[in-house]
Amino acid sequence: MNIKTTVELDFSTIKEVDELYQTLAEKFGFPTGYGKNVDAIIDCLFGLRYPEEGMTKLSIDTNEKIIIQTKNISGAQQNLRDTLIFIVEFVNYKCAFKETPASILLLLGR
Repeated sequence: MNIKTTVELDFSTIKEVDELYQTLAEKFGFPTGYGKNVDAIIDCLFGLRYPEEGMTKLSIDTNEKIIIQTKNISGAQQNLRDTLIFIVEFVNYKCAFKETPASILLLLGR
């Protein structure tokens, strides 16, 4: 397994779902006007393997993965934890549907 990079999300500063979306947009470099909803986040992150689409500033090859590592997630609201897990699950589901390996690994740090 080849890890390209680790993106850290610190939930001591993320208190609302909109803040999670904004943090993901900043960390991954989503295009301006990306939609700011869960579907848009999933579409942008699915674009990690398709840099020609311009959905993220980060990109990975088919054999690479990105780690999203959380800090202070145990103190986050349940809906924030659920939203992040749903996003990662659905991005990886789309990868499986396209018969490519999962692109994101999620490390939940307390």
